Amino acid sequence: MDSWESLVAAFFIWVIIPVAVAGLSLAVALFYALSISQNTTVPRHRPKHAAAHLLIVLGSGGHTAEMFSMLRRMELDPTIYTYRTYIVSSGDKFSAAKAVEFENNHLYKRCQGHNGEGQPTENHKLAGSYGIVTVPRARRVHQSFLTAPASTLQCFWQCLLVLRGIHRDQTPLPPQTRSPYPDLILTNGPATAVCVILAAKLLRLWVYCFGSKQQHKDLAGAYPLRTIFVESWARVTTLSLSGKLLLPFVDRFLVQWPALEGKQAWKGMRKTEYVGTIVD
Repeated sequence: MDSWESLVAAFFIWVIIPVAVAGLSLAVALFYALSISQNTTVPRHRPKHAAAHLLIVLGSGGHTAEMFSMLRRMELDPTIYTYRTYIVSSGDKFSAAKAVEFENNHLYKRCQGHNGEGQPTENHKLAGSYGIVTVPRARRVHQSFLTAPASTLQCFWQCLLVLRGIHRDQTPLPPQTRSPYPDLILTNGPATAVCVILAAKLLRLWVYCFGSKQQHKDLAGAYPLRTIFVESWARVTTLSLSGKLLLPFVDRFLVQWPALEGKQAWKGMRKTEYVGTIVD
């Protein structure tokens, strides 16, 4: 009996306590890192004529329709966002088709023009600078919760590859881009967005802690991997599930109804910003 109690005591002292201390230390470190990241000062204006890489996360159905409604209303300028990457989930042909339609029927026509020699202008060429990347679904409809963690991890890994610019669907970025990472990530809440935002946060933290001098230069000088979450217009008084999950992690959280203004994950973190209706 005494030997059994001694074994339990030893296990508690040498295993349970160190694991608990390590877990608590990790939680404190992550909390501290999030607080620093949320209060980092980012210039409101990029250097003049600097190219920007915009990454847009699409979701099936309503999320995609609302996203392109926002992009049309903001009059997305391809001379500023010189390259656009659209992330879609596997099997989501609707979102991929809508991305092509937006690029061909909206941006391309908006920049349509020719120089005096009958050649396309530079703006016209920039309207065709985009790519569509397919990542696995984090969780399929009716998928068992037992297998969901594995598919979520697979989606998360593929999102990391996209952010690093080495996904199999990606082509080399235009030479004018200043960083291998997307400058701005825009989403309105599909499930894939959770993986993308967390992957961006992890990548920024990894480069900050363990990155090379060149990676620090890429990450600090160009201010890449900044994230904006736009809550759905349909959310009037409560945040969506993805919104609640990502509120502590995004750089800006925009809401379209006054009742959602000023919400924060905890004290000291950035608050949601009311910007009014931004869909057409």
